[in-house]
Amino acid sequence: MTVESGRSKCYNLKNASSISDFAFLFRRSTGDWFQTCCTEHECFLVDACIPTLLHFSQKEEEWLLRECVEDKLFDFVCRFWDYVSEAVCHDCVSIFESLMKLHLTKCLSKDLLPSWAKNVGKFLIDSPSSCRSRYRCILAYSKMVASFSESLTDNFCNELYNSLSNPTLVAVVSEIIAFDVIKNFDKSDRLQLHSNLLYASLQSPVKAIRSAVQERLLPEFSKNPLLLNWVVEELKIFQADCAHITDNLETLLYIAKFCLFHQKGNGNILEWTSFIDESVVISALLNATTRIRLMAWNLICDHPKLAAPISSRQLLLCKCFLVTNMAEQSPAIRLTVLTSLKKVLIRIRENGQNILKNGSDEGKVKSYVDFICWLSDLCFQNLIQYANFSRRIMALQMLEYLFLENYLVNDDKDIFFKFLSSKLRPTEEQICRIIYCLDDSYQLCQISALRLLSSPFFEIHNFNYASYFTETKQQMFSIRSLFTLTSSYRLRFYLKKNPDNLKDVFQYLVNVCKDRIKLISEDFLMIATDQGFVYSILSAISVILELLDFQSILTNNDWCVTLVNHDLLPLCFQISELVAPVVNSMSPEGFVPDEHLKIIVNIKDFEQLKESTDFCQALLASCWRSHKYVSAIFCIIITKLFGNSVLSSEAVQCICSYYWRQFTECKHCGAVETAVEGFEALCAKLWSFTSSDSPGFMDLLQPEAWVKQIIELIGSGKNMLCATRRSAGLPQLIVSILIKEPITNDAQCLKTTMISMFEMLENDGRSYEAQVHNINIMRAIFLNSCLSELVLCYIESAVDVCFACFNSKSWAVRSAASQLFAALINRMFGIPRNMQLSFHPHEKNRLSSFEFFTRFPLLYDSLHRQFHENEKSVSQLRMFAVLILLIHLFPSPRHTSIYSLATYFLPLLKFSLSCRAMKLRELSAAALISICEIQDAHFLLKWISKIDLTACAQNEICAVMLMLMELAVAFDGCELRNCIQSIIRRLENGKYFQKWCDYNRFLFVTLLLKIRHQFTASFVEEFVSSDAVLVFRPLAKWIAREVEVTFAIKQSYKILRNLVMNNKALRFEFWRALSKSTTVKFTETEMIQLVIGDIRNSGPFVQRYILTLFLNNSATDITKLFDACFLKHFIDELITMTRQNNRHLANLLLIKLNHNEWRFEWLYNSAVNEDQKVQTIAVRALQLLLKKGNPDIQLCKIIVLLLKSENEKIREQVAELCSHMVNLKITSLNPEILFWWFVQYYPEVEKFVSKYDNFNNNKHTHLFDACASNPYNEAIPICNEYLNSVLQLTS
Repeated sequence: MTVESGRSKCYNLKNASSISDFAFLFRRSTGDWFQTCCTEHECFLVDACIPTLLHFSQKEEEWLLRECVEDKLFDFVCRFWDYVSEAVCHDCVSIFESLMKLHLTKCLSKDLLPSWAKNVGKFLIDSPSSCRSRYRCILAYSKMVASFSESLTDNFCNELYNSLSNPTLVAVVSEIIAFDVIKNFDKSDRLQLHSNLLYASLQSPVKAIRSAVQERLLPEFSKNPLLLNWVVEELKIFQADCAHITDNLETLLYIAKFCLFHQKGNGNILEWTSFIDESVVISALLNATTRIRLMAWNLICDHPKLAAPISSRQLLLCKCFLVTNMAEQSPAIRLTVLTSLKKVLIRIRENGQNILKNGSDEGKVKSYVDFICWLSDLCFQNLIQYANFSRRIMALQMLEYLFLENYLVNDDKDIFFKFLSSKLRPTEEQICRIIYCLDDSYQLCQISALRLLSSPFFEIHNFNYASYFTETKQQMFSIRSLFTLTSSYRLRFYLKKNPDNLKDVFQYLVNVCKDRIKLISEDFLMIATDQGFVYSILSAISVILELLDFQSILTNNDWCVTLVNHDLLPLCFQISELVAPVVNSMSPEGFVPDEHLKIIVNIKDFEQLKESTDFCQALLASCWRSHKYVSAIFCIIITKLFGNSVLSSEAVQCICSYYWRQFTECKHCGAVETAVEGFEALCAKLWSFTSSDSPGFMDLLQPEAWVKQIIELIGSGKNMLCATRRSAGLPQLIVSILIKEPITNDAQCLKTTMISMFEMLENDGRSYEAQVHNINIMRAIFLNSCLSELVLCYIESAVDVCFACFNSKSWAVRSAASQLFAALINRMFGIPRNMQLSFHPHEKNRLSSFEFFTRFPLLYDSLHRQFHENEKSVSQLRMFAVLILLIHLFPSPRHTSIYSLATYFLPLLKFSLSCRAMKLRELSAAALISICEIQDAHFLLKWISKIDLTACAQNEICAVMLMLMELAVAFDGCELRNCIQSIIRRLENGKYFQKWCDYNRFLFVTLLLKIRHQFTASFVEEFVSSDAVLVFRPLAKWIAREVEVTFAIKQSYKILRNLVMNNKALRFEFWRALSKSTTVKFTETEMIQLVIGDIRNSGPFVQRYILTLFLNNSATDITKLFDACFLKHFIDELITMTRQNNRHLANLLLIKLNHNEWRFEWLYNSAVNEDQKVQTIAVRALQLLLKKGNPDIQLCKIIVLLLKSENEKIREQVAELCSHMVNLKITSLNPEILFWWFVQYYPEVEKFVSKYDNFNNNKHTHLFDACASNPYNEAIPICNEYLNSVLQLTS
């Protein structure tokens, strides 16, 4: 039936007899569907089709399918249930559910299951597929067939629990397990099986299984009350049985928390102590692993009832945790600690409120008051000198929780806080510590300190503000970078406490700025000296503008208006003009005056050279920062003053001209970026005035006029704009205007801009500079997230622009087009989730052909044109773009006839065989297999098996090998493997590879390794004798693999050994492959002699492989492999190695050979090295040295350095190694506790730590402060007085 048939479109629908009468709905829609079809229906689709279809679907009709149709449908489900697209997999499960429902309607008896259904159930259980849809089908089948769950075998249940390690399957497997437990709840054997499997999973050595049980399976159990009660009881039994096992703390802690929050029958009154032994929690709180400490911390802080009381013992444990974890390095971990602390404070507030409100004894809240006061004192104690940033910010954030947040007090509950506030008020000494934090080198600490000082709790009465302001001015007039930041926060604090001085300070700063500008105007180089720089003063002025309340100023007095209009704005414009030669320089990374250039060229006087280079750096920094703060001042003025009488239209016009110059002339990316915020604010204001027809600013240039002016300027060909650095500020100028365009404007400015740029790029007569500008602007538009939806309609045209520009003669145009194409790929397929290490993108960044070409239909034919035009083009650059697009696509099984990728198969195969570039050939092979379906792969293999490889060029053979490798990976485990094997046998028997180039042979052997082909000794010897060097690496991998397997087979092992011994290049690759094995035992004297000979006569890379081979050797006593004389010579040779990484490995091997042969200097340098790999070597050396007994004082110094390593993993590893020294009963202690212990029991270590790093090496005359080699390190132990209290908990 067609819509056009009959007397009207709706006539035949009235008497529809089957669903086939509505088949026209699955065809492409036409315009008359949405028009009237008769006098009764205004819209044919809405008023005629849909009501008739709904009425038809409500008719009672028995739907039955023939068994052959059922088989075909089930075969379709099994064929596509593991498809790459999740939508297809979901459809397969839906089809299966509908199929089973229809089939089960045939059953006359509910108890008697048809044989077809039984076979389906058996197939689902026995299927080797491990895809998610298969398990979804099993779950659906179990719910529809009641007897199915009873027939599940123990092996299948075991398979389910093992599948929990698969993140793709964990959700559906958890549902199946929960459903099976419910269905068999009255069967003790099955219930016991699940109980045993649950216990085993909780103790599994595989972390993924343990995590899946905790995060997925147990929450799934908790959804059913019956299961919840059962699992809680089972977990209690598990806790009791495993209480003595300290290796499974993570599981024990999770179980305790799970039981704590699911104690429904107890009314949520039990504490965590009812579900886990306190000693286990203490051990976890002090553990070396941060993750375990956090789990224990969350357990003792959390409770299902907010008003649950906290015992004194629990508060003691809280103190123990907090005092040992104040220096947590990760922001995420600090947030977790603070979140749990918040819960403790809320519980204290709620419980204290109830106690005081009920008139109970105030002594009951004493423990709470003492804890809060102790916490406050602890925070101030951690704000002392030499505390690292992690400790300082943690202390400041905790103080914010106590004094600023509503965790201890809110609008309704303030009784406890009023009772506490008098005891909590900080002393003047403590307040001074917060004031000192304004001088912190980290802005986060300064912001937090300023917030605290704004609180009424931190009012200080005997503070000398005049002296403080004098110190602030001294910092402000220092060129040191840190002081620019600290002086601004000092000034904020001073003016908030002394608001009456704001006018005088403002006037003073403007006058100072005037004097310095006068000095700079006479001698520009003065801007880089202490007497002439202005950026710190401009920063202070921006602070004052932030604090000014312009609304009150307008009503009270006009002093500020005068200062801004008559003094400040002219100063800013003058500074901008002065620094423009440097900021707008063609070399924005540096500006060297002529007189200093002569000094730098003459490198004989090093001190004078260093002084000149430092001055040039200061000059650039001073100019750039001056520009930055001028832009910041304009941004504040626009935001606060634009739109009222304070700012005249002439002043706004000058600001507009300033921004125009920055975006069209400035080439310093940093300077452009600093101007963006203010310009966007200006655009927002101008757009709003445009839409409201404000009379005061009608003479200003409107944003759309700016865009038009820029487009005309680009197209004029006058070459006024610079195309370097991605067109500098031009793209940002256009984007800032477009993103602020009002919604009511319906993106007309964007439309006009895009059309103008496309027209300009289509004009072949335009200069390459104009093309580059247009492409760079277009790239910025597509990259901006605010325009992401609006630009989708321009993607097809932009891709065509890229294809056209890839054929340009200008490198600049091709480069710009490449950047634009990369932006388009991100806009079409999404930003990659992780780094792409192969040609194949992540599955989440791919689209089906139907989905992609439905969104961008014009690209379907456009891609075909590129294959045709490539044959006439010399450059193949455009094909990179085509292949990248195709590799992001996959065939759509639901729409095989629409936008089929099969039409690209033959052109892509032809191109792959003919392309000249190696990378392009690899990409084309990957793209070809990416768009392949199984029938295409069969065709490709059939074609490969028939071609005459002896007549093929080497590039064509390379392409064929790459295709086979891609096929072996993409279609692994299916019937294609046999076809590939037959091709391999043909190549092997015909000896085709003998005439191939070295690289093609390498690809061939690599392919054999991928498909695990069985090599023969003669086959390997044939490659070795051919001196094809590239094949040695894959051959060495195979030999290393076979050595472990055939070691017991003497004859096979002898053949392999001879191959290695007789070829030096192969042997080097063999050492490399063998060094990656951690189980090899290397004990043959003859092979060891070869190793020693090779380490003497090889390069640094081979030496590293051999050293790693010996270090990984699992022989119990490696020294028995050498005689004494030989060992001495070997050690001497290791010491003389020059390559740094090899020296570290050599020293580590020396320690392994003889524990007495270690050098403090080497171990010290390794411990303080910034490279984590080198520090890991130091930890391995420490592990070997600790095996001989307790360390001496020199080794203790190394331990302390590693305990204060910047890397958290290093600290945890060292703590695990050394914890037994503190307490033999505890195998793992917090690195901070161990640090305290070593410093307390070894006084020499404390002196060594204080001298380890020069903590006062910053000179105030330097522009930049020196970076700390280890910012986590601290010169003194902080809070170590709590060590004995902490250790008492472990006894």
